[in-house]
Amino acid sequence: MRTAVAAFDVGGTNSRLRGGRAGEPEYAERKVRTADFPSLGDLLTASLREADLHPDTVVLAVAGRVPAHGNVQLTNLPHWPLFDSAAFAAEHGIRLRVVNDMTATAHGMADLGPDEVRPLTHHDAAFRADELLAVSVGSGVGSALLDGHGAVRTSESGHVTWQPVDAFEAGYLAFLRRGSGGSGGLGGVITVEEAIGGLRGFDRMYDYACHAAPAAPDLHDRVTEARRTGAAVAPLITAAALAGDPRAREVVRLFAALFGQYLRGVVLVCLPAGGVVTLTSGVLQAPGVAEFLCAETEFLDRFISPGACHHDLLAEVPVRLALDPLVGVRGAYRLATRDALGEERRP
Repeated sequence: MRTAVAAFDVGGTNSRLRGGRAGEPEYAERKVRTADFPSLGDLLTASLREADLHPDTVVLAVAGRVPAHGNVQLTNLPHWPLFDSAAFAAEHGIRLRVVNDMTATAHGMADLGPDEVRPLTHHDAAFRADELLAVSVGSGVGSALLDGHGAVRTSESGHVTWQPVDAFEAGYLAFLRRGSGGSGGLGGVITVEEAIGGLRGFDRMYDYACHAAPAAPDLHDRVTEARRTGAAVAPLITAAALAGDPRAREVVRLFAALFGQYLRGVVLVCLPAGGVVTLTSGVLQAPGVAEFLCAETEFLDRFISPGACHHDLLAEVPVRLALDPLVGVRGAYRLATRDALGEERRP
């Protein structure tokens, strides 16, 4: 089948492909484990072949910084060789655009309807703002600003540092710096992504919570098995937290506090005149987790920080959760369709 467009959202854990004809509603999709491939080029080639897609135009959204020349290195897959976008495009005879995954995510969020978001604050779900801050907590942590003109400005905000505000968090910071169980520490600079991201952060928070008191045998066995098979532990921990497991609840509360603090900082930098925040996260999209975060943790309190400077601004910023788990590839496909139809490119 000769198709007009294809779009990839390549993350640190999973990658998704969507392909079809520009302007037509039908499309094919494929999901693969990113780490199953030795390089980005191999992932793209194999995915297109197995989906029987032969696009003219491709948008590639990657979890990593995208230099002007378009050659990229995925942040959480440093052993992969550098991807030469021009060489890949020439080899396959395609028009290829490479963007940061948060650029695609922000464009995907711009397409969300009222029934595709869940408000996490008291604000009216129909609230509209000129600027939208897209924030993702998946394998990594990132954000991008979609302005009133439809332009996206990405950042590397997941790699900022964080500040402990109580003894438990200070202990976690020290735990990360020194390492545990014979593993090496992370050194002096500990980023938000290293602390709470899904690729390694939940493992680290779980190990820290169990350092003082062991997890229940059932949770311990399931986490051990997940680690043995290379599966993510975050879904196991959040499910156990909702079921009342005390160690799992400690992990989710730690995650919520640090995430709320991070979100506060990003909003103050990106939305000084106000706007709307939309979150996407496999962790938060699991049934019951977002409600637990808002009702049983310090997430919103850390975000607003009552009494701190500009808490009044933060109290008025609507925070929503995107319900579509494919918002990243959705946005990449939107960009690919625009490119195929000859529409003006936007940053």
